[in-house]
Amino acid sequence: MPTATGSQGTIGGAAAGAGLGGTAGAAAAAAAAAPNSSTPSTPVKVPSAAASYTPATLDPDLRSQINMVLIRDGHVGRIQDYLLHILNADTSNWPAMVQAHALQLLRSGEYTNFPALMDRIMDDVRHDMAFRDSGSSSSSSTNGANRINGTNGTKNGNGNGNGSKSGAVQLGSLALPQSVIDEALRATRESLDMVCEIEE
Repeated sequence: MPTATGSQGTIGGAAAGAGLGGTAGAAAAAAAAAPNSSTPSTPVKVPSAAASYTPATLDPDLRSQINMVLIRDGHVGRIQDYLLHILNADTSNWPAMVQAHALQLLRSGEYTNFPALMDRIMDDVRHDMAFRDSGSSSSSSTNGANRINGTNGTKNGNGNGNGSKSGAVQLGSLALPQSVIDEALRATRESLDMVCEIEE
């Protein structure tokens, strides 16, 4: 589908907010506040050429129309609920890792406001996803540990470099599990199929 391009970045942003239990609810709140018709809206007409669009070439009006229908018909809330479910059900325990990473950043004193903290966490998630996707053989858990207080290679007081006490959540890669991405994209495509009609 045309709007699936760049979805991983969007999913990553929403998921990081979900891991912090904060801003990701904004989309669901918008969906809940919007009128939800009992009958589906008229599908958005999408030109067949849109299959080859990139985020840079996607028509902003088309994107806006699709997003408006997704919000109005409650798809955004359903996608978010499903994303939260698969994140929490995944064995990686990704939300707990993001939360532990955020707490360590706050305790370091380097970040004192939520927007700056979210920017840092999103940068760290993107870094670890790029690291994983590059196929590097190095350990990403070391990279995750070194980011805790904003300097490379710095260990915390207990000497293990992971910023957590024994028995607590060990900070590893903050990359979203691929299985979660695949499931979230599948759910998003299903919603797009319901609101879009490809023109011949």
